[in-house]
Amino acid sequence: MAEASSGGKRDDVDVLCVLYDDPLTAIRRSTRAMRSNDSALPDGQTTPTPHEIDFSPGELLGCVSGELGLRKFLEAAGHELIVTSDKDGPDSEFEKALPRPRS
Repeated sequence: MAEASSGGKRDDVDVLCVLYDDPLTAIRRSTRAMRSNDSALPDGQTTPTPHEIDFSPGELLGCVSGELGLRKFLEAAGHELIVTSDKDGPDSEFEKALPRPRS
């Protein structure tokens, strides 16, 4: 994800995510309601139990407005997060955000 410059120092990195459009309000359901309350997975592993999260349980993180829950984390580290669902064609937001080769 990060490239080192000639001095070995990491350059700031832009992160480009192409995610789903935000769902229609009528079909939006809480992810908490959709998952089981069991703390163990079928293979016996336990579910992750983070000590701190920066989103409200039930928010949809895999769509444009959810930004995978990464914005605060990446910006605190000096990176830019670019999120779009527009990925098709040469004039798409995705294409515009891609780095251009240096001449």
